[in-house]
Amino acid sequence: MDQTAARRGGVHRRRGAARSVVVAVVCGLIAGGITAIAQGMPPAWLSSLANSSGSWTLPAFLLALPAPTAVSGAACGSGALLSMLTGYVLTDLLRGYPASTGLMVFWSAAALIAGPLLGVGAQWLRRRAGTRAALGLSALCGVLIGEAGYGLLVISQSTSPVYWWGQGLIGVLLLAAGAGWKLRGVGALVQAVLFTAAAAMVFVVLSTHGPALMLLVP
Repeated sequence: MDQTAARRGGVHRRRGAARSVVVAVVCGLIAGGITAIAQGMPPAWLSSLANSSGSWTLPAFLLALPAPTAVSGAACGSGALLSMLTGYVLTDLLRGYPASTGLMVFWSAAALIAGPLLGVGAQWLRRRAGTRAALGLSALCGVLIGEAGYGLLVISQSTSPVYWWGQGLIGVLLLAAGAGWKLRGVGALVQAVLFTAAAAMVFVVLSTHGPALMLLVP
């Protein structure tokens, strides 16, 4: 009886994992296509929404939350970002705007690296406590706050600062909400703040030097 229940539980988890990945990929394709179409359509203060990493990072994180395991969460995060890129590139191709090889290589690498981190982070925030929950929360909030800082410090003259202030505020609010949901004790709160600050700084550094790396790819 116990072995039968265990087998049924394993089958249920595998089906749940497969279903989560399929949903993440399908939603990612749709989000990528919408991103390509939406570029240039929003008002000036919101125009960066169709060009920011935060607009893809948050959905990828949310799509990884329902996954039944950390491994399937990582697959959801990576699958969502890769399918967003695929949907974006295919939609632009259909509109007569081919993507550069550098863009595809850079963002594919970003999806393969950041996607699993976001997915595992979502699972840790949902299922773990303490340090792991703090790390999981910082994976998302660090990107949102870091990109907001990059937007305000580096590209504020070519983009609206209103959007970046808004994204930064969302990152701070999500940090506070996630901390209130899962983190207990001053130590865990301090860890979440420090981890988020570190992730934000890493994002700023990568964003600053990312375009130079793209130029190295023909």
